[in-house]
Amino acid sequence: KHNMMQPTNRFKKSIPVLLVGLPKFFLHSAAFTSAPCHLPLKFPHINKDAHVSKELAPRRPTLLRSELAQNPVEPNSDSASGSRGSKEVSYAAILKVIDDFHQKDITTACPYLPKEPEVSSHSWVNNSSPKPYQSPITPILSPETANGLRSAAQSYFEQTRDETRGAFGQEVADLGRILSTSSSSASEELKKGLYEALIQQIYPLVRASWSNHDALLPSKNSHDHYDEEYSQQFPSLVVTSATVAAAGGYPGAKGAMTTLERDAGLFTVHIDLGNENEANPHDAMGGIYLESLVSSDTITEAVVGPLSLGQAVIHRSNERTAAFIVPANLRDVADSNQSLDSTTRRNIIQAAETSRHYGLRLVLTTTGVASSKRNETAKENDGDGLSGVSTQPEAPAEERAYRLRNFARFREDRIRYLTLAGLLDVDDHENHLWLGFDYIARVDNPEYRVDVNQRLSDVNKAIFHLEKAAELGPRDARVHFQLATALGAKMDCEKSLMKENSAKSETEAIQLSRVAAALERSAILESTAVKLGINGINDLATCLHALAETRCKMGEFDKALDVIDRWAECGSIRSDLAIENVGKIDNGTGGRLPMIEWLKTSDTNHKIAVKTIGDVPVFTEDDISMLRDAADRRFSHANGVPTSRYTMQYEGNSEVHLDDLCAADPSLKMRIDKILQNKVYPLVRKAFANDDEDSPEGPLCVYDSIFVRYNGDQARALGRDGASQPLHQDGGIYSINIALNSHKDISNENGFTGGGTFFEAFTDDQNLSSIQRPESPGHAIFHKTTARHAGAPTTSGIRDILVIFLTARKSEEADNVESKTWRIERAMRLQSIAKELPSRDLLIPCLEIAKSNDPTNSEMSYWLGVHLLQGDMNDPSDERWNEICYGVDVLRDSTLLNPADARAHYHHGMAISARHKYAMRTQRAHLLPPADEAANSMINAFEMAIRLERKCAGVGCKNCINLAAGYLTLADFMARLKSFEKAIVYLEQIEGLVSEAGDLDQHWAPSMLQQANSMMEFCTAEMAKKKRSEVLPNEEKVQTL
Repeated sequence: KHNMMQPTNRFKKSIPVLLVGLPKFFLHSAAFTSAPCHLPLKFPHINKDAHVSKELAPRRPTLLRSELAQNPVEPNSDSASGSRGSKEVSYAAILKVIDDFHQKDITTACPYLPKEPEVSSHSWVNNSSPKPYQSPITPILSPETANGLRSAAQSYFEQTRDETRGAFGQEVADLGRILSTSSSSASEELKKGLYEALIQQIYPLVRASWSNHDALLPSKNSHDHYDEEYSQQFPSLVVTSATVAAAGGYPGAKGAMTTLERDAGLFTVHIDLGNENEANPHDAMGGIYLESLVSSDTITEAVVGPLSLGQAVIHRSNERTAAFIVPANLRDVADSNQSLDSTTRRNIIQAAETSRHYGLRLVLTTTGVASSKRNETAKENDGDGLSGVSTQPEAPAEERAYRLRNFARFREDRIRYLTLAGLLDVDDHENHLWLGFDYIARVDNPEYRVDVNQRLSDVNKAIFHLEKAAELGPRDARVHFQLATALGAKMDCEKSLMKENSAKSETEAIQLSRVAAALERSAILESTAVKLGINGINDLATCLHALAETRCKMGEFDKALDVIDRWAECGSIRSDLAIENVGKIDNGTGGRLPMIEWLKTSDTNHKIAVKTIGDVPVFTEDDISMLRDAADRRFSHANGVPTSRYTMQYEGNSEVHLDDLCAADPSLKMRIDKILQNKVYPLVRKAFANDDEDSPEGPLCVYDSIFVRYNGDQARALGRDGASQPLHQDGGIYSINIALNSHKDISNENGFTGGGTFFEAFTDDQNLSSIQRPESPGHAIFHKTTARHAGAPTTSGIRDILVIFLTARKSEEADNVESKTWRIERAMRLQSIAKELPSRDLLIPCLEIAKSNDPTNSEMSYWLGVHLLQGDMNDPSDERWNEICYGVDVLRDSTLLNPADARAHYHHGMAISARHKYAMRTQRAHLLPPADEAANSMINAFEMAIRLERKCAGVGCKNCINLAAGYLTLADFMARLKSFEKAIVYLEQIEGLVSEAGDLDQHWAPSMLQQANSMMEFCTAEMAKKKRSEVLPNEEKVQTL
């Protein structure tokens, strides 16, 4: 349940697709209606409900070509995105629609901003590698204009906000709308300031910096070459988009003002508008992240800034960038920490919370130049004559390609549109990225029914385009991840061909090495964006998971451990809630913490969990009310849409992440942060103070936290025993379960029945109940995440709880990757990876390493033992014999580490039986323990498993092990030892166990019952034969006498 960073596996099926920071028009809900059905499409950094402009919306089926010829295409017509059932529209017609859109934008998008004056001469500088950006030291906007724009935007946002409770998030608004709400005099003054900036500085700077850009030059149809000085009709620069963005200024605020994306048009201008809080103007400043500047030397190399008020950054629009908030001392901090939780990242977070920051974003393009010669040529090359119906200027090639990618998302023949985009702009890596992605999506679409050879052909095309994309855009993390996806798909196809044709391909080691290299490159690039707060950790965690799995498949477990440590660190910075600060505690209760008592097993005195008791709760009544109100608002706004990132959900359960609630309510975040600092963290340290080996060295922090609502009535109405969670372990190191309302035993008003935390360790305890609940609302139960537990069924009413999972940050004093914290994380993640590995030669070593990293976790021994026994039982080698014996021992160890685990006892019994059968078949009976000893061990194992499982089932928390199979195995073993009476005793219970479990209709039930009946007949016959052999000697004696 809590393995929330585990993605779908590409190498079993597919690596999850990493689509970080796509252009906004790709994020509409209809973007991939017929593309990847198997690949999970994730857009974690952009709202999936982001507004899509009218021009970018899906259109009706296209007109036929003949109709197009008779009716010239208008900008609002439907000719560029028809259905596949219609005749294909010519490339010329498609491009004409795009040119119409472009013409409409340059004339109507920002009419209040000036166009560049007509240019009659141009100095062309032969610079094949221009600087990727320009950022003049002198501000482009005057302080009066910059402050005025910020004030106008602030007023506009305040007027248009819904109920935000102070969590404003990222706000973006069109500059024209902002100016329209200002007074006429103020609006005119602002327009005047913008006019001066554009005419006097921005347009000249763009033309001087990118003088050899094709879109800034006259048409090459009339000039085969350019002189250094010449006079022609030049396209004019014009603004087609002007927006103001704001972010920050409250607890939990994100630093990113815009998402990491590219713009339409040719050039983008970011102008810093300063802070809302003018009292501390230098605490937080603006900055621009340019993906093309990412360097392995230092993360700040990718940042242009800090920017002063009115200062601008100008770059090509095909650069992927993000505006974000940076501290004023960004360049002064020598950050040698290579971890994700760097000093720079913490300073950026602090700066983002200090004040709300604003920025202006302008997108520039050119008017284009009409060319009659172009239309004459087009008429000759295009039989329908559509290209010649207008002398309207062409849109720049970059913009044509951008819009083609936009149209492609609505069509089944996307590849045709993307191919045209690639032909128009051969240097844009996005065209190759999307072509590569679409070929992968085609291969993974289950409706794409072609043979393996065709699939391999498509995969090779994807690899070609993605390798080209990596060449053109080497610093785009998405490209390298998609390349790894395609390489993994190629491995799958070639394996299928080898099975069909016995053909040989590249060695698997070479293929995996290429996959690992692509994933490593993607992870390095994505790490920079995470360290600067541009992106969250989800995509990086997904990439590192895939990389760790790939390293394990290569048998490079040492390298895999390094990757897993990086993956685990993602979990430690996942939450925005406060981390432990041991220097100061002020809990508002005179320094008093809740009192605690340990819950221990009666027989071994083993500490399992801690309960808070007394008159000082973890959450006060006001805290509870505030949290439940926030959850109620979230559930009501969701309208039935899942609010949890966890994929395993049960009827009657509703979940919402605490981080999401706090992101929408800064006052709640402040309250939760105070509770963590002053109660939760100190309590955990106090409770586990004597547990030196397990005590984290770094500061404690939240791995994740969820508000869980169990609705017992709803679950019962759907046929379940109640609202519950199955037996599991948690992620992180410690789990805290806080009660938010009363049980019926405490309050008959609005209380719930059933419910509570089922602790497996107390299943067979004589003194403690296996189900534990905090003593009253606001109190808590703490335990280690490795303690197996379940949510017992809530049979009626509503039960609300808050569950907090804690881990720890890396210690700042030393690189403590060998600390207990990271070894626990290593073990759990290795265990999840091992189950996906393709061969036992890799799976077994992987589980052994997991066990060595956390030898006290019974799950590691359990899964190792299970897989050791699942090998080839027909292999007579000594190696296989030793493996089986090792499996028996490891499963016995698992039962000792967790004596209440019914699964471990069950499989231990199965292992003893398997060892006995294997030894008899391979003539190793002399190596077996004495028969009585083996029989007693197996009987004890199965009877313990059955007793424990029945108790678990009795409280609604069963393991779902097959008890009937256990009895059948016992009967078989007893029959082999010729203990037919005992065998019959076990056989007689099998049908009742199958019926009790409700499995009589299962496909395996009839064969099991038939096998039991056959064995019963055999045992009965053998017993009768034995009785006759005993009677016969007595009759002979009588006859002799």
